[in-house]
Amino acid sequence: MKSFDDIFEKIKAQLELNITETAAELWFEPLKFVMFDNDTMVIDCGEEFVKTLVSDKYYQTWKQALSDAFGFEINIKFISTAEKPGYEAKKRQHMSQQDLQKETFENFVVGPSNKFAYSAAKAVASSTNGISVNSTMSYNPLFIYGNSGLGKTHLLNAIANRIKENDPAKKIIFVKAEEFTNEFLNHLSNKTTALFHDKYRSADIIIIDDIQFLAGKETTQEEFFHTIDSYIVENKQIILSSDRPPKDISTLADRIRGRIEQGLLADIQPPELETRINIIKNKCEIYGLVLEEDIIIYIAEKVKNNIRQLDGVVKKLKAYSNLSGDSKIILSDVQNVIKNIVSSNQPIPQITEKIILEVSRNYNVSVDELYSKKRDINISNPRQIAMYIMRNVTGMTFQEIGKKFGRNYSTVIHSIGTVEEKINEDSSLKAQISDIIKNVQEN
Repeated sequence: MKSFDDIFEKIKAQLELNITETAAELWFEPLKFVMFDNDTMVIDCGEEFVKTLVSDKYYQTWKQALSDAFGFEINIKFISTAEKPGYEAKKRQHMSQQDLQKETFENFVVGPSNKFAYSAAKAVASSTNGISVNSTMSYNPLFIYGNSGLGKTHLLNAIANRIKENDPAKKIIFVKAEEFTNEFLNHLSNKTTALFHDKYRSADIIIIDDIQFLAGKETTQEEFFHTIDSYIVENKQIILSSDRPPKDISTLADRIRGRIEQGLLADIQPPELETRINIIKNKCEIYGLVLEEDIIIYIAEKVKNNIRQLDGVVKKLKAYSNLSGDSKIILSDVQNVIKNIVSSNQPIPQITEKIILEVSRNYNVSVDELYSKKRDINISNPRQIAMYIMRNVTGMTFQEIGKKFGRNYSTVIHSIGTVEEKINEDSSLKAQISDIIKNVQEN
């Protein structure tokens, strides 16, 4: 199985055949693969002037070559080496139209584990006046909750997409809670909160993802309460998501919790086997990959708790099929792809604690030290390794990992990037991390 570094170097070599030797040496040789996250490949160009020229002159060339190789559309982020530690710190403030088109009700696989949330989301999308078809129950706010990677954000996107389809004039704000917080604090420090109010209280529908990240932020919670209160007063729709029910967000203000619980709470559970099989078949159809039934069942039996991981497995198999030139995927290919994915029925919180314990044992640091703010190298290095393993084993987002360690997501991105660099240079570290993952999976 080729690594992403191998794939990148192969594509770079192919592209260099189509340009002059001088251009290849000046503009392509410095390029280095940094990270592949979801559908975006991050490429380090070295110097700023190389980044500027490659971005301007060769962006479409690289994008087309990568998309052809992987079999699905690849976005590219060219960076300079100076930007490397925090290349993802500037996040999207709103969902792009492309993202809304990707995730719809039509391509959401429904099963017993998510049927209620799916039905509630469709009802809200079809009638956005905040009142359900059942007059005895309010659908405002609609609050969808469940562990990471189970399809919450897919449903939020599907709602926004359906509303836009039915009424293009509707103004929708779609934002992550952390982005809401950062934007509000920026306006607060600049004394421009009136502009923030105008923006966030003038829409017809507001969708806020991952509101657990508001927990403990009193000033932001105050603003959040008044924002959702204004929507309720004006009978405008609110849609929220979280990784847990409101009662379990311990530092969420009581009045916010009360407002949410007046609406409809819909949970999503890990998909059962039949649903996982259907999800894999759906992903295969989307990416144009043919898998035999026994291969599909094998994947479904191994990857049990996270739809995002199922999607990643199918994407990687599609990429391998394209790059190897062999359309037939065999069991060993699948085993190579999913070897670092936990295959038990354990919930993600239990898995993360096992990761912490294994890292603690291997590097002789206490669990408390791993969670602490200490920056001693003998503590910070194992902490970075724990973050790296959590990302690769559980599929948790950078924000979720940051929350667990009391760090912001940019710190997590930097930490994971640091470990990836060290692994490329140190085979013994790679072996150590593989052993930790194996112990987590088997114990």
